[in-house]
Amino acid sequence: MTFLQTSARSSAWLVLGLLAGLYAAQSVTGSMVQSALPVVLRDAGMPLDQIGFLAVLFLPWALKFLWAPLVDRFFSERAWILFSQAGIIVCFLIATAFPPQTHLMPLAAVLLVMATLAATQDIATDSLAVRATTEETRGAASGASTAGAYIGFLLGGGLWLIVYSHAGWAVSMAAMAVFVALLSIPVLLARRLAAPRQRPVDKARRMLLRGTFANRRLMTGLIFLAVYQVGLRMGSAMTGPYLVDKGLSLEMIGTLRGAGGAIAGFVASTLAALVVQVIGIRRAILVAASLNALLLFALASLEFWSAVSQSVAAGLMVAQVAAVAMSFVALYAAMMNWCDAERTATDFAVLQSLDAIIAIAASSIAGLLGKSLGYGTLFGASALFILTAILIAPWVLPVSARKSSHFPSAEKVSHS
Repeated sequence: MTFLQTSARSSAWLVLGLLAGLYAAQSVTGSMVQSALPVVLRDAGMPLDQIGFLAVLFLPWALKFLWAPLVDRFFSERAWILFSQAGIIVCFLIATAFPPQTHLMPLAAVLLVMATLAATQDIATDSLAVRATTEETRGAASGASTAGAYIGFLLGGGLWLIVYSHAGWAVSMAAMAVFVALLSIPVLLARRLAAPRQRPVDKARRMLLRGTFANRRLMTGLIFLAVYQVGLRMGSAMTGPYLVDKGLSLEMIGTLRGAGGAIAGFVASTLAALVVQVIGIRRAILVAASLNALLLFALASLEFWSAVSQSVAAGLMVAQVAAVAMSFVALYAAMMNWCDAERTATDFAVLQSLDAIIAIAASSIAGLLGKSLGYGTLFGASALFILTAILIAPWVLPVSARKSSHFPSAEKVSHS
């Protein structure tokens, strides 16, 4: 289903902007839990293996395929998005009363609810992104979405640390609530983000999960996704604690991962969208995978055979953020193409649920490897997984559409 052709080009830019804002809002929660909170806990003396197990807070992303069919069958994506973002704002405000050093368990409960809401927003936003684009133009949408996610990363993973280091826990969490509220305004004003969908009516089509697992293109892609993301997630999981162990201050890490990482990710995702348009999704994935493998091998080599200075570690971390951003743009464009038009929410949720399961397992394994065998072994093992994915790609990575010079076709978005 395509968007209505009214003011197509200007509407296309508006759709891309809305997608960027939505992914920015949802990434605040994930980046704070995945990137910023481990830094705070490591600075307070928590061991790496315990920090790694915080990845259990990503469980809602791993299980979201269970309720994704509800998004396909009931209400509009806009309704799901607004409900979820209102809940996220409330959770941030409640969390102001639970600093992690003294109230980690009640905070974890609040963050788990917040993660469930963010995962639900993610389901609806992914569905909207798939329906707003064509197979040939998803590089542009994926680039806008990834760029938006890095804006959220800038706040949730970087600026949040700076605010926390100067103003404390309560103020930093309230600031995140304000950020999500501001990004909810465009969606609140938009009356129609997508044309109404035809809901499945017969029994076979109502069984959306069964249809998803019958999608051969998607299931073949899952093989590549599983192997590749194990390496990528393991390599990224302990980068915050790694910088702490190199002696960098919380404020410096916040600046590096926030301003430096977000700018690098934003530029890289924009560049990756262009690369996808020029060489196609499949080749772009392999280029990004090769860059990630080379950087992780470089980190492993430096850890094994020489002392790594703070400046070198910081530079390689920023470069890795850029390489991961390029990878996400190409990979998510491919994942959109694997989805069936009648099961966009469910199909994409299954793909991302697998990714989240891998993130949980990989983060836990990364913590154990880092503690017992050191960072060199961790980064080396991560690179080997990515190399394995590159080698099996010709057999398991579905061929997607190639370049296109057009933006996604856009439905009219009316405002109050």
